[in-house]
Amino acid sequence: MPTLAAIHRYPIKSTAGSSLQRARVEEEGLVGDRRFMVVKPDGTFLTARTHPGLQLVRAQFDGERLTLTHNTLPPVDVARQEFSVQPFDTEVWTDAFAAKTTNDSLDKWFSEAAGEPARLLWLGERSPRYRESLGVRVSFADGYPLLLISEASLEDLNGRNDGTHVMAQFRPNLVAAGTEPYAEDRWKRIRIGEVTFRIDAPCARCAMVTVDPAKGEKRADKEPLKTLAGYRRGDKGKVYFGQNLVAENSGEIGVDDPIEVLEFSSQGEPAMNVIDR
Repeated sequence: MPTLAAIHRYPIKSTAGSSLQRARVEEEGLVGDRRFMVVKPDGTFLTARTHPGLQLVRAQFDGERLTLTHNTLPPVDVARQEFSVQPFDTEVWTDAFAAKTTNDSLDKWFSEAAGEPARLLWLGERSPRYRESLGVRVSFADGYPLLLISEASLEDLNGRNDGTHVMAQFRPNLVAAGTEPYAEDRWKRIRIGEVTFRIDAPCARCAMVTVDPAKGEKRADKEPLKTLAGYRRGDKGKVYFGQNLVAENSGEIGVDDPIEVLEFSSQGEPAMNVIDR
């Protein structure tokens, strides 16, 4: 039986993640995942696609204090009580909603980190972003509450090019062990710990995966996107790697929990069309 090899949480969209041994899953995904987002003064969100240096920012938020560290900037520690929590209009792709402001010191710090005027927004206790297509509330994540990738899929990718790619480039929340490569493509519903998940759609990848998380820079060779395009291109021309999940209930999960496959995709076929499997 497959097992859960790792859990990753990203407190701020597009910044560095942290590994957990246990986590609570709720409607919006992992508790504490992507609760903050960096935006331009007009509310347009900033990500590592255009600002790869954001991945050098490391954040910790325990619900009461937000702590930020960076290789070249002084650390910042701000209590939630210091947030101004004023409504602030923003959007993630086509989803428009009102988030909350934090404070001037955090805005100034992220302006330096991003290299341009920026603000840090907070979702609040409950996300105001409801995705009708999914039937759930979602954090500042691109479109889905959770992302899963198997270790075997990354190993297969590395066997097709220079072999240097790491899981952090793909920013999954959950990492599966003990599977065949791309076994997750065939899963429809799974159970981990106390939580049942539905696998909703394959994850289309972009230039974000070319960012070296240790350097905060894009790779000049455009890898691994170039290699993925050679064998993981779907019928709509998009390149896929990993699966997007939606939790069907709240509960606890932990590293080494078994992954029980409750349902496979229709007739056992892959959930997407790929070539050169």
